[in-house]
Amino acid sequence: MAVLTTSAVKAQTTTPDKTLATIEAMPRTKAKAEMEKWLDATAQTGGKQYKALIASLEEMLSEPTWDYHNEELFAKVMEHASTASCLSDNERLRPKSMLEVVRKNAPGTVANEINYETLDGSRHKLSDISTPFTLIYFNDPECLSCAKVKERLDTTTLLKSMVSDSTLTVVGIYPLDNVEEWKSEPFPSYIINGWDYDQKVEGEGTYDLMTMPMFYLLDRDKRVILKNEASLNRVLKVMGKLKGMGNSDIEAKLDAAWENRH
Repeated sequence: MAVLTTSAVKAQTTTPDKTLATIEAMPRTKAKAEMEKWLDATAQTGGKQYKALIASLEEMLSEPTWDYHNEELFAKVMEHASTASCLSDNERLRPKSMLEVVRKNAPGTVANEINYETLDGSRHKLSDISTPFTLIYFNDPECLSCAKVKERLDTTTLLKSMVSDSTLTVVGIYPLDNVEEWKSEPFPSYIINGWDYDQKVEGEGTYDLMTMPMFYLLDRDKRVILKNEASLNRVLKVMGKLKGMGNSDIEAKLDAAWENRH
C-alpha cells in the first residue's frame, strides 16, 4: 500500500470495508503491516477520521458472525488505538481495556485450561488431549443456532474422519449451569460432550464468548489457531487445509488458516 494522500485516507475511512477486504486478501504478515500503515496514515489526519475508522474496524473485525472477522487484525487495531497520539488520554482507555480481552487466547498463544465433566461423571482437562488438533465447540442446549450447527456436525465427514484417524479431538463445552438440560440433550457420538463444572469460562471469563455456538481450534500444544470462530463453514475450510499439517510450526498453521478462511 503506497503512502496515502489526505483524500485517499478520507475515501478509505468512508468505505473501510473495501480496503479491509484488500488487506485480508494479502498474506498474513504483509496484511498486518499494511493495517499498521493504514492506521498510521489515518491518525495523521486527526482524531475525527481516526475515531470513525477505529469504530468501523472494531465492529467488522471483532464480530464473529461477520465475514471480515479477524482476531489478529482486531488486535492490531486495538494496539494502535491504545497509544494513538491523536486520541485523548480518556479516548485511549477503552482500547487499552479491550486489549486485555483481545490478548486472551490470542492466535499463537496457549489457550486457557478448561476442566470439564462428561456424562459418566468423569472429569478431564483440555491439556490432557494429545491429538495434533483440538476443536472446542462451545454450545448451549437452549440455543437455536447451536441446535442447527449440531445437526451439521452430526453429518460432517471431514471432522469424523479426522477423529477416526486420531488427528483431531472435538470437545463440546457447555459453559453455563443448567446441568439437567445439558445432560438431557442428544449429542453427536464422535464429539466429547463436556460441561465446564468449575464455571471458569463464564464465571471468570477465561474465554470471551460473544455468542454461541463458538469454535476454537488448537494445535497439539494447545496454541490457538482459530479464536472466536462462529462459522462452521470457515472451520471446515481451515481444517481441510490443516489436516496434514500436524507437525508444522504454529506460524505455518496460522498462515494456512489465514489463507483459507474465505
